[in-house]
Amino acid sequence: MFEVLKYLGKFHPVILHLPIGALYFTFILVVLEKYLKENFSSPIRIGLLFSFVFAIISCFLGYFLSLSGDYGENILNLHMYLGISTAIFNGVLLYMHKQNFFKKQFFSVFGFTILLLTITGHYGGSMTHGEDFLKLPVAKENLVLNERDSINIYTEVIRPVLDGKCVKCHNQSKSNGKLLLTTSEEILTGGKSGSILTANNAMESHMYSYLTLPMDDKLHMPPKGNSQLKQHEIELIKYWIDSGASFDSYTKIAEEQEFVARNLASFFPKPEIMVSLPRVDHLENLQNLNFRLERNSMENNFIEAKFLGDKIENKHISALLKIKNQLVKLDLSNTDLKDNLLSKLNSLKNLKYLKLNNTNTTDKGLKNINKNLESLNLNDTDISYSGFLSFLENSRLKNAYLWNTKITSSQQKMLKDNFALNLNFGVTDFAKDMPMTQPLVTTEQTLFKDSLLINIYKALGSPQVRYTLDGTEPDSLSKLYKESVKIDKSLTFKAKAFKKGWKPSLTTTIDYVKTAGIIESYKLKSFPNPTYKNIPKLFDGVVADTNFRSGDWNGFIKDDEEPGSNKINSGDLVLEIDIPSDNDINSIGLLALTFMNDHITFPEKIELFDITSKKESLLYSRIIPKSPVFEVPALKWFKVPLENTAAKKVKLIVHSNKKLPKGHVAEGKYAWLFVSEIIFMF
Repeated sequence: MFEVLKYLGKFHPVILHLPIGALYFTFILVVLEKYLKENFSSPIRIGLLFSFVFAIISCFLGYFLSLSGDYGENILNLHMYLGISTAIFNGVLLYMHKQNFFKKQFFSVFGFTILLLTITGHYGGSMTHGEDFLKLPVAKENLVLNERDSINIYTEVIRPVLDGKCVKCHNQSKSNGKLLLTTSEEILTGGKSGSILTANNAMESHMYSYLTLPMDDKLHMPPKGNSQLKQHEIELIKYWIDSGASFDSYTKIAEEQEFVARNLASFFPKPEIMVSLPRVDHLENLQNLNFRLERNSMENNFIEAKFLGDKIENKHISALLKIKNQLVKLDLSNTDLKDNLLSKLNSLKNLKYLKLNNTNTTDKGLKNINKNLESLNLNDTDISYSGFLSFLENSRLKNAYLWNTKITSSQQKMLKDNFALNLNFGVTDFAKDMPMTQPLVTTEQTLFKDSLLINIYKALGSPQVRYTLDGTEPDSLSKLYKESVKIDKSLTFKAKAFKKGWKPSLTTTIDYVKTAGIIESYKLKSFPNPTYKNIPKLFDGVVADTNFRSGDWNGFIKDDEEPGSNKINSGDLVLEIDIPSDNDINSIGLLALTFMNDHITFPEKIELFDITSKKESLLYSRIIPKSPVFEVPALKWFKVPLENTAAKKVKLIVHSNKKLPKGHVAEGKYAWLFVSEIIFMF
């Protein structure tokens, strides 16, 4: 019975708007009657009777809702007694309206009742949305990320996110799940399910894991229908927890943590410096000279440039000077760069980040570098202690990278002791057993028709990059990468970095697919979940990235609540395809995603049937190995062979995993199947 009453209490917010609206409308009629001298006696009486009946019902439902224990006692009692008083005065007004004796007092009593109703509603809103839900916004202190040595991530990022999206349901007035999120002490205390925070382990922290659950999951936070956290906000909460979940410490955002810096940028205002758009012909000239250009942000006109060639000449510097006002980040690493050319970069007044690692830069060249820089990378150069010390005079440098220079260990210590800047001298000799940096393939396109050039970024330290084209693991005897690798067929490309005294890097693996054309004649026999339903994207020939919320993916998950016996929302992808007779097709390609953190797995099984005739016959069946419980997002092409078959029409069934594996935070629940592209392949 108790649970039934609590359930009925959930209708309190629905019903209470009826007496509120009726009472306000009736008061307007009373005002019009008083000043326009019109007779609205009948609608006024009906309005008072209607509002009184539903006011009484709201009082009972409100009491039932209070039994949940999710609301603060003080404000709850105040709201309750005010609500009961409002209902009583509503009844008094109904009685007074029938009696001519109270005609003079009626208007004043009605005005008082309206005031009482307004105050009652205010406290009700405070319980639902927080006590400061009507508070005017206060201008925040201007924070410019690039000018700060460090930030308190909890105070400046996590706290505002919680205040904006979570506190309205977890405060002193309304504490869903007995959880309060208004102070650090309350966060550490947790709710009725225990602790929500496990330092250094976001996946074990409900504060993060509940944010990543499917929207329809009853544990997903914030609940469906409420304002949801943005992806960068979720990523920063994960980063904060994995970094120790400190409430007081300040964190320096290292240059290698670029994804953190990008996510943090949204919490800070735009740069005050405004520049005009660079001329298109200047940008085109730079691209023709082998520069890769990126816009610093869509909110400004600043440019980041990286030279992809081997030798810097006068023509390259002259081209850069054409965008001197817009250039904020310049990467000339791993190039043949002469000292005399560095002096010509001195006019780049807005340049803040400069990478010169693995170049010929010496102390002589360092003298000519702009001292307005905030970050300077001199790894693998011939810079000495005296040369760098001279540069630091009157400089604005905040971050310096000086790994493998002529600066000795004792000199490194002196620099750290005497200068308040972030100095990075890399690994020490005992740590040179660390693995090399994983090769970075810069070719973004993975789907092609005729041929494709694969390019690899030359990493810091000039390692040897060796690769294979047959899917085997690269070793020290595999083919050495020297220049772009041309391919003309579907294959699995693997690359690994090697260097004497170091462990080999992790393997970079990319599937390149040569398409035989998009699928034009098909019939989809099952349907994606409405949240991730983008059917045309399955056949548009465009490879999606790992962001499954981008609109380029179709998500399938089993729906137990679908009526009927012939379920089309089984969680599987079922597709009938007509095979063209005039095309040399040997397979069907399927691009799928796995990301266990968001309950997404590769298919459990793939089957292909010949349905040319009425009798179905199995052509292909493959069980897919289980994905690890926790991993980063990953894409994979699955190839379904069509060789040695005369089938004109086939049925492809891609089975989703019906249960998440043991050890997962949502163990036993349905997994998502995400598919981006289905194509014909050679």
